[in-house]
Amino acid sequence: MLRFFISSLLSCSLWVGHAQQPYFQQEVNYRIIATLNDTTHTLRATLDLEYINHSPDTLSELWLHLWPNAFRDRNTAYARQALRMNNTRFYFSGTDELGNITGLDFRIAGEAVNWALAPNHPDIAVLTLNKPLLPKQRLRITTPFVLKIPASFSRLGHVGQSYQMTQWYPKPAVYDREGWHAMPYLEMGEFYSEFGSFDLELTLPENYVVMATGELKTDSERAFLEQKVAETHDWLAVTPDSILQNLSEVTTPSSPREKTIHYQAENVHDFAWFADKNFHVQSGSVLLASGKTVKTWTAFTNVEAHLWKNALQYVNRSVAFYSDLVGEYPWPQATAIQSALSAGGGMEYPMITIIGLADNARDLDEVITHEVGHNWFYGVLATNERDHAWMDEGINTYYEQRYMARHYLPAKLAIVPDFLIQGSEMNLWELARLHQERRGMDQPPATPSDDFGLINYWLGAYESPARAFAFLESYLGTAAFDSMMRAYYREWQFKHPQPEDLRKHLETFTGKNLDWFFDGWLYSTGKTDYTFRRLGETDTAFLLRVLNRGRIEMPFNISGIKDGQVVAKQWFEGFEGARDLVFPKGNYDQLTIDAGRGMPEWNRRNNHMRTTGPLKTLEPLRLRFFSGLENDRHTDLNWMPAVGWNHYDKWMAGLVLHNFGIPEQSFEFALAPMYATGSRSLAGSASFRFRFLPKGSKPQQLFIGADARQFHYTDNARENYLLAYTRIMPYVRYTWQRSPSEDRRSSLQWRSIFLSKEVPVFEASDFTGIKNEGSWIHELGFSTERRHPVVPTASQTALEYQAYKDFFGRSHHYLKVSASWQGAYAYASGKRLAMRVFAGGFLDNTRRRGGAIFPGAFNLVSRGPNDYRFDDLYFARDEDQGFFSQQISLRDGGFKTVIENSFNLGRSNNFILALNLKADLPVKLPLNLPLKPYFDIGYFDNAMPTAQDATLKDQLLWSGGFALEFFSNTFGIYFPVVNSQNIRDRFAERGNYWTRISFQIKFQNLGPDALMEKLEP
Repeated sequence: MLRFFISSLLSCSLWVGHAQQPYFQQEVNYRIIATLNDTTHTLRATLDLEYINHSPDTLSELWLHLWPNAFRDRNTAYARQALRMNNTRFYFSGTDELGNITGLDFRIAGEAVNWALAPNHPDIAVLTLNKPLLPKQRLRITTPFVLKIPASFSRLGHVGQSYQMTQWYPKPAVYDREGWHAMPYLEMGEFYSEFGSFDLELTLPENYVVMATGELKTDSERAFLEQKVAETHDWLAVTPDSILQNLSEVTTPSSPREKTIHYQAENVHDFAWFADKNFHVQSGSVLLASGKTVKTWTAFTNVEAHLWKNALQYVNRSVAFYSDLVGEYPWPQATAIQSALSAGGGMEYPMITIIGLADNARDLDEVITHEVGHNWFYGVLATNERDHAWMDEGINTYYEQRYMARHYLPAKLAIVPDFLIQGSEMNLWELARLHQERRGMDQPPATPSDDFGLINYWLGAYESPARAFAFLESYLGTAAFDSMMRAYYREWQFKHPQPEDLRKHLETFTGKNLDWFFDGWLYSTGKTDYTFRRLGETDTAFLLRVLNRGRIEMPFNISGIKDGQVVAKQWFEGFEGARDLVFPKGNYDQLTIDAGRGMPEWNRRNNHMRTTGPLKTLEPLRLRFFSGLENDRHTDLNWMPAVGWNHYDKWMAGLVLHNFGIPEQSFEFALAPMYATGSRSLAGSASFRFRFLPKGSKPQQLFIGADARQFHYTDNARENYLLAYTRIMPYVRYTWQRSPSEDRRSSLQWRSIFLSKEVPVFEASDFTGIKNEGSWIHELGFSTERRHPVVPTASQTALEYQAYKDFFGRSHHYLKVSASWQGAYAYASGKRLAMRVFAGGFLDNTRRRGGAIFPGAFNLVSRGPNDYRFDDLYFARDEDQGFFSQQISLRDGGFKTVIENSFNLGRSNNFILALNLKADLPVKLPLNLPLKPYFDIGYFDNAMPTAQDATLKDQLLWSGGFALEFFSNTFGIYFPVVNSQNIRDRFAERGNYWTRISFQIKFQNLGPDALMEKLEP
C-alpha cells in the first residue's frame, strides 16, 4: 500500500493519503475532569482518551488538534487568516487576551510518548506511538493540560466571566480512507472530527449556569436549572417588552463555593459547554412523529431578552421540521443559547448552538433554525467541513430557507435601499453572484474553505449550494426529493460521507445523470444562459427555438405568464447549442425561462418573450433616475442632473445619462453634457468601456474604453478670451490576481491621451485670434497593490512618450520613466505610519538642457498649471492667486505646498526624487478629528543653463505640517508648519498664512468605478 505524507502545512490542512479502501471509521472516547478558575480565566484538566483503530491500517503515529494554541501569537494560521479577512482585532490584542494549551504530558499505559508540534502550526501535534497500533486494537492516552482561555476573538473565549468553551481539549484528527486530516484552527473553515462518547466532570463556582453538549447527570444541577426556569418564567411574566428591550448586562460576583457537574454524550464528535452567571433559562419539549420526546432548552442574558422570550418556540419548531423532512433527531435534548459570539451569527455543536445578536424576531428564528439544523448536517452527517463546506452549510441553508418560506413571507432585499430596487426581482444571491461573476472573481462552491474570498465563502459554502438543492427539488419534485434526502440520512447517519458518496446516492436514487449538478454547478464556475431565439405557433402549441449560450447543460423550465402570474410550466432537459421545443398553447401574454429565478443565469434579459407583437424578445426602454438594481424586464437608461463649476466656465448645468448599475455590466457608458454659463458653451465629459473576462484559472479582466472631457482651462481678461481644451483618452487595461482570496492584484495599462488645446495667436504683440493645437501622449503603466490591513503597499511604474512642436514649429520629443511605491504600517488599531517614495527621470529629452520648463517635466508640487496631461480636474487650473489656486494633486513628488507656476522651483526637465511621510496620531482627538502630521522632502535636478551653479540646498525642498484628510483621503486640507528656506521665500511672496494652505480632492474616487470598488473584499 502506498503511503505518503505532505509535510508542508502552509496550506490549510495536512493530508496524508492512502490508496482507496472500503469505508471505515475510527472511534474516539473521552473522559475529562476539569476545573474552571474564573479569576485567572484558566481551566485545569486531565484527559483520558480511548482511540479505537477500525481501519485496516497499522498506525505508528497519531495526529492531534491543539486548537487553543491558535490564539497564542500572531503567527498561527488563524491569525494569518484573520488578517486576510481584514480583521485586526486579534493582531492588536494584548498578551493577557491571548490563549493557549500547556502542561501536556502524553502517556500511553503510563509510559511517556514522544510528540512534537507540526511545522508552522502550533495547534497541531503528532504523537509517535511507542508501538504500532494494529487494526481492531485500541489504546488509551492520558495527559493533563492547562487551558488559558483567550478573549472572545473567535469561537473559544470569554467575555468577562462569560465562557464559550469550544474546541477546548486535545482532539485526534480524523483518519479515513484518504489518510490523516490534520488541520489548523481557522475562523472561516470549520471542522472534521471522529465520533465517540464524552464523559465530563466540571468544577466551577456554584452560581454559574452551564449549558452543554452532553446529557446532565447531576441531580442537584437539574434542580438548579429548574429553579432558574421558574425564576425566568416569573420574571418574563411581569416584565413588559418596553423594559426588556432596554436591559443591559449585569455583573454578578462568583460564589465562593464550587460545584461539580457531570455530563455524558454518546455518538457525538464534539463537546462544547457555555457558562454564565446571568443566564435566564427556559425549558420545554417537542414530540416527534415516532412518539419520541426531545427536551429543549434556551438560555439568554438580558441583552435582547425581549426576543429570546420566544426562542424556545423556534427551537421546538426547527427540531420538528428537520425531523420530519430529513430524519428523526437522535439525541435526548436540543439547546440554544445567546451569548457573546465572535464567529458570526451562530455556531453549532452537537445538541447545542450559540447565537449572537439578532436585532429582530425573524432573524433570531432564522439563525436558531440554521444552527439547530446543523445537528443533522454536521452533527449526524459528519462531513469534512473544512474541505467541503457546501455539504453541511449549503444543504443546511437549503432546509433553513424551506423553513423560513413555510413560516414567513419573503424578506425584502435589506442591504439595498428601496429607491435603488425600483421593481427589480433580483435577490441577494443573484446580486452577490453576478457582482463576483461579472468581475471574474467567482469560485466554485466546492472550493475548500480557506481558499475562498469573503463574499465567495458566503456564496460558495452557503447560498449557491442551497439554491442548487432548491433547484434540484423543483426539478425532481418535492416528494421525490424528500424521499431521496431521507434515504441519504438513513444510509450515512453517524458517518463521514464524502462528495462522491452523496453523488452516488443521488444518481442511484433518481436514476439520472447529474453531471450538470455536480460538475457544472458545484465544481465549476460554469454559467447558464438560455435564451429565446424564435417563436412560432400552431393551433395547439408554441414552437420555440432556445439557445444555450452557457457552459452547463442544465435542465430548465419555461413558464406561461398571464398578468404577471405563472399559469403553466414545463420542464426540459438541458442541451448544448440550440434546440426546437414545443410548449402547449394557452392564454399567456409572455413566456419566461426560469420564472422562479432558481438557475445561475448570466443574463436574464433574454429569458422573456412576449407572445404577441413585434420584437418579442426586446425589453422596453425605461428612463430611471440615478441608478439601481438590474431589472431584466427593462433596458434602463439612468439619468440625473449634472452641476459643476470652475473659474472659467462658471456654473454649469446639464444631464448625466448612463447605464452604470448594480451589478456591473459588460458594457458601461456615461454622458454628462452641460451648458456653461460663464463661457456660454458646451462642456462636460463622456466615457465608455467594454469589460472582457479572459478564460483562465486566475481572476482577470480586460477593459477597452475611452474617456473624454471638454472644459475651459484659462482666460485673459485684457484680451477678453477664454481657452478650452478637449481631452480624449482611449485605453486598454488588463488586471489580474492569483485568486479571489489573494490580497495582491496587478494591472497593466496602455493609454493614449489626445489633447486639443485652444491657444492664442498674436501678431506683433497683438491678439489676432485663437487656434487649436493637438498632441498625443502615450503611456504604458504597470501597477501592483496589496490590500493588507497591517502593511498595505502599492507601486506604480510608467513609461511615457510624447512628440510635439514648440512655439516656432520645431519638433521635440521625450521618453520618461517614473516609479512610485507607497506603503503603510499599522502600529495600532486604526493608526498608521505611511510612506511614499517617488523617482522620475527622462531617458531621452530633446529639451533636457533647455532654458525653460517644457512639457512632460517632473514636479515636486503638482498643481493645475503643470498638469500637462490634464489628468486631474481643477477649479482654477491656470491660476496662481486666490483660494482655488491652492488646489493640489498628490502626483509626482507629492508635495502639499503651494508654489506659483511662474517659479521653476521643484520642476525638472531631467529627474526628481521625493519622499513623503505621514502618520496618524496615537491619541484620540476631540470629535475624532483626523489630524495627521506629514513631512515631504524632495530633490529636483535643475538642468537649465541658468542653474549651472545651483547647489544641493537650492535643489532640495522639504516641508512639514498637519493634514486633515477625510473619506479615505478623498478630501484633504494641508497646513504647512516648517519648510526649507527656498519654500519660505516663495511663501513670503504669497502673503499671509492662509494663502499657504493647500487642499486636494480626488475626483476619481467619486466615480462609479471607485464606489463599486468599495464592495470588493
